[in-house]
Amino acid sequence: MMGNQASRPLPHKEKLLREGVRLIYQNGFNGTSIDGVLAAAEVPKGSFYHHFGSKDGFAKALVGRYVSHQASMLDDWLAKDGLSTAEKIVGHFMSMVDRFIGTGHQRACLVGKLSSEVSSTSELFRQQLSAALNEMKCDIVVALEAGQANGDVRQDRSSSDIADGIMALIQGAFVVALSTHDDHSLTAVGETIASIIEPPK
Repeated sequence: MMGNQASRPLPHKEKLLREGVRLIYQNGFNGTSIDGVLAAAEVPKGSFYHHFGSKDGFAKALVGRYVSHQASMLDDWLAKDGLSTAEKIVGHFMSMVDRFIGTGHQRACLVGKLSSEVSSTSELFRQQLSAALNEMKCDIVVALEAGQANGDVRQDRSSSDIADGIMALIQGAFVVALSTHDDHSLTAVGETIASIIEPPK
């Protein structure tokens, strides 16, 4: 029974999402067509429109899925015992770095990639991406507020301001690393994130 379950084909929706992410990282959003996603996923066109309605709807689903995945990964780090708030957040960032390096320095933050490509040309898309980034920020704010209550996060700055700095560092780190492939710079950013979270010495 378990062998049959393991070999069960992926649902059409999952195939489309997986191939859509792959093609957007490879060709960009504007360079990825619905027909291209359909051909890669090997599913009928009707399935695409049934699940997503349009290319914009498809992108919204991809972003939502990515944000949920990142939230789950962050939750896993926040649930670890014996680590400070800084160690948990930096650990989450470095796990993102490991996955990025593992893709040959190709797959950074999907929200950041789409933001740099389409936010200036689509107000609707910009609003969706802004909401996604804010959701990611709010998860960090909650962790920082808990850390401030526990005394291992600085209290001379608001959790929102610290989270803004962390978000900017993460997004900027991956933008730079996409061009430089400098893994040391990513480690340095992790250390900088820790320094803006921890109480001043």
